[in-house]
Amino acid sequence: METKSGSKSNLGLNESAVPLLEEKETKEVPENIEMDNKNDNNDQKKDNTNNKDSKDKKKKEKKEKVKKETAKRSLDICTQNFTFGLNVLDRDEKKVNDHINILFEDVIGEPDPTHGFEFIWRLTYLLFNATRFWLYRIIAAIIAIPLALLWAVIFAFINLTTIWFFTPLLRIFDITLHYIHRVWSGIIRCVLDPFFTSGALLFANRRQNGNIDSSAA
Repeated sequence: METKSGSKSNLGLNESAVPLLEEKETKEVPENIEMDNKNDNNDQKKDNTNNKDSKDKKKKEKKEKVKKETAKRSLDICTQNFTFGLNVLDRDEKKVNDHINILFEDVIGEPDPTHGFEFIWRLTYLLFNATRFWLYRIIAAIIAIPLALLWAVIFAFINLTTIWFFTPLLRIFDITLHYIHRVWSGIIRCVLDPFFTSGALLFANRRQNGNIDSSAA
């Protein structure tokens, strides 16, 4: 009997404990669901922020590319506008440096009795033209820009001095010479011309008299 009563009491205790456990489980389940929902929301927010960041980066990259392209285009347009009419093919139209237009045949030549190997001749031709061409290009790429600036400054000063200094001085000199010419021509006509004409008449009379005496004799 004691065992039956003890078992009954244990069953009662177990039955009384079961609803408490069920209540705890039911409480824990919504908490877990809420935590999962929160984690899902956080993940979604992170994904959204990452997507926004990636979109912003792409937009910035596109803007930078567009800016670079526009800058290149603007430089090309500026160079084309400022160099309009420049003959790129014939760069010495006025034949300023035609005297240094020297070819391989103008410098080196083998007469008929003294011909070397044909391969060596071709190789020297290629080396001469290639070294002259590329050395000129490399050295010109280094020196051309600073020398262009230097000569531009020099000729700018020459133009300034000729326009604003020498030409006005020469014009003043021409004007003063014009007045001096008028004064000098007036002095000669008024003072010296009578003496010269009278002297010419005297010598002419003497010559006539000499001719008459010679004819009479």
